[in-house]
Amino acid sequence: MVIKKRWVVERSFAWLSFDRRLNREYDLLPQTTEAFIFLAFIRCMIRRLTVFAQPTAVSL
Repeated sequence: MVIKKRWVVERSFAWLSFDRRLNREYDLLPQTTEAFIFLAFIRCMIRRLTVFAQPTAVSL
């Protein structure tokens, strides 16, 4: 059912709203907006991956 997956799309749009350039429509070409959406998701995924890449402190 489509409704069950709707929150995934809404959450993704919420993540995009954190990017200042995507809050307003500055670009004339849709390809430019598409490229900035792609870059925003890359930035989001890099932030998530850096959390896992940081060494964790192990207490012995």
